[in-house]
Amino acid sequence: MKQDAVHIFFLKKKVLFPECTLAVSVGRSETSEELRKGDRVLVAPLRFTLDLLRFRPRIATIAEVTEVRADLKTVRMSLRGLTRVRLTETINFKKGRYEHLEAGAVESHESIGEELRKKSQELVFLINVEESDRLIGLLNYIVGLNQLTDFIANYFILDFPARYRLYNETDVKKRSRMLIGDLDALMRRMTEQRKKRIYEKNSDRK
Repeated sequence: MKQDAVHIFFLKKKVLFPECTLAVSVGRSETSEELRKGDRVLVAPLRFTLDLLRFRPRIATIAEVTEVRADLKTVRMSLRGLTRVRLTETINFKKGRYEHLEAGAVESHESIGEELRKKSQELVFLINVEESDRLIGLLNYIVGLNQLTDFIANYFILDFPARYRLYNETDVKKRSRMLIGDLDALMRRMTEQRKKRIYEKNSDRK
């Protein structure tokens, strides 16, 4: 039995990780005006507009519409990512069909998870954000490695090419190692920037 097609949104240089949320604005159209809270849609990231013309099976996210607000020109939606899928077909760039990804072998990843939590906590203190306690609490609450890697990547990795690479890696162990490398590079940059600010501040005082 052929799967029913669902609405699809291609977002240029944006990634919707599973278990994360994203606000999007689209022009009013028959497609956008049909959507209601609770509907499910496909969300696929685009690196370039030309990616639309060179279709190939790609990773996408099944998402739930959690809020819809419309004005005269645009429809604003909040989307909550549910799971990665493989986009297999598009219909007039408005609807798509997908297949679920095969579940990988279940292994113990406790040591990788703890390493990710530790590095994320170090980053929280480097950033020194007001909501650091809440973030650390969330990191300790998340158990599954899939959700943990997506949460950390969504919050800390802002560079789109890096986000895109992490998003497209379906092997959670490989994704975790990639993320650890990205966090290490981010911490080095932030530490160097902090040292530079301190040096410049001390130089101004002399």
